[in-house]
Amino acid sequence: MGTQILNQFKEYLEKQDMLNKLTESQMLNDFGYSEIHTITAIGDLKEPNVTLIAKELNMTRGAISKITKKLVGKKLIETYMIPDNKQKVFFKLTEEGEVLYMEHDKRHKEWEERDLNFFSQFSKNQIELISKFMTSYNLYLDSQIKIIEKSEEDTND
Repeated sequence: MGTQILNQFKEYLEKQDMLNKLTESQMLNDFGYSEIHTITAIGDLKEPNVTLIAKELNMTRGAISKITKKLVGKKLIETYMIPDNKQKVFFKLTEEGEVLYMEHDKRHKEWEERDLNFFSQFSKNQIELISKFMTSYNLYLDSQIKIIEKSEEDTND
């Protein structure tokens, strides 16, 4: 039974990927998932810095540092400092970054509307059960990520 569920997750992820490719704007295709979601976080957050973005996206600060350097290089974001805090570097979207932010937001809303319509066929109890399962599974995956990250940190020390 477990293998069947894993295969269903695999099929789900492949179909979501296909739908994304079919419905995404060509301009979004040139960027990875993490890059687009970093742009989204910068657009959504007040005074976004590496630590705040990492927390928002549940990623390491090191990963966000690499992504933001790449996005600065592509002129999609730029850095700034607040006059009374010269230690922290913050990010803001450039005009080009704002275009990507708006396009991703548009696509996200279309996805949400499409899939919420599908979920409306299920009862409140069924949705609660699915939600409980997904919460539990995501917590399990979080624990697996932490184990691997800890192992990599130990190896690098």
